[in-house]
Amino acid sequence: MAYYLGKDVELVWSTENSSRGATVNVDGDLTAEATVLPVSGAVALALPNFADNSMADITGLDLSIGATDEDVAFLGVRTPLKAEVHKETTVTLTKKKGNKVFDVMFASGARWGINSDNAFYDGLTQPSTDFGYRLFVMLKDGQEVFVVRSAQMNAHTVTLNADGTQEETLEFSSQVEPTIDDAAYATATTEAEL
Repeated sequence: MAYYLGKDVELVWSTENSSRGATVNVDGDLTAEATVLPVSGAVALALPNFADNSMADITGLDLSIGATDEDVAFLGVRTPLKAEVHKETTVTLTKKKGNKVFDVMFASGARWGINSDNAFYDGLTQPSTDFGYRLFVMLKDGQEVFVVRSAQMNAHTVTLNADGTQEETLEFSSQVEPTIDDAAYATATTEAEL
């Protein structure tokens, strides 16, 4: 697990769909559009533009990388085999709350991304190569980009106090092996990687 302050990291959030992003307008309506402003949702999958599309007001980002193992016991052997089943990557980010984008996206089907029909997944269909979101995490030195692919929004919480809303926390998780590349990685996820 690694924790970064918001001043030390930049994040671009995109869909896994190369033609559509997810946007929430001022009325709270959720749509899948070709052009999306980064303040109103996730941009379409492309090479990340950190200068224009970085998520604003991030106060902290927690990156957890792990694997899920399965114990396999054999007759006559005292030590079980630990077999890796799949990778597990979780990104938890905390940001200042400035709009209702994440409230709307978490409360709707947008938690799972946009499918090839340019509609939002409903959480009941089998994931495809365009399932979920892609998170491009770059340290401020700009040397490498950590890419979390096919991530779904697992949790969204809002911190309240007597004066109003302060911060919101988002949790994304992915079972696809992450990549680290010094050139930003925007190749579509293949079926074999799912």
